[in-house]
Amino acid sequence: MSDSVVAGALVHLFDAAVRFTSESPDDAVVPPDGREGVYLGSGDGVATGERLRGRLRWSFYSGNCLYPQIRRGAAVPDGLNLCTLNPGGYIESDDGARIAFDGKGYGLRSPDHYRVSMTMAFRTEDAGYAWLNRVLGVMTGDFDEKTGRADWRVYVPDRWTEATARAHR
Repeated sequence: MSDSVVAGALVHLFDAAVRFTSESPDDAVVPPDGREGVYLGSGDGVATGERLRGRLRWSFYSGNCLYPQIRRGAAVPDGLNLCTLNPGGYIESDDGARIAFDGKGYGLRSPDHYRVSMTMAFRTEDAGYAWLNRVLGVMTGDFDEKTGRADWRVYVPDRWTEATARAHR
């Protein structure tokens, strides 16, 4: 995939392969306080990219989502379904930084495909990634409701990449 999107306005931050590992609220990585929607579960994953690599832990909250019924094997409508997404969690980078993230967006389910998109805010105290505190990321991805796995592609504004942020310090 190209490293730039929309005529260089966004650059690739990382790709992530994520999966649900628990439906139990006891395993929540982030509490429900301030979250929109109901708790669907928590999981883990791996982030890979030139700007950020590491392991993810997250909890997923969603509104108007058919996934709980699908997990139970219940029948769901065949048409399109739009749900809200509000995941949160953190990335432990390969170089030891802890980067929290908070996402808000939408999932669009059709009978044969589940597309997800959201905006992501980041927080970290690690100086090497502090530039992420000043940007919003854009995630687009796909969700496989049969396996509980998703692929995320995350981008950030080109003008606030790590090299540019260092120049502005």
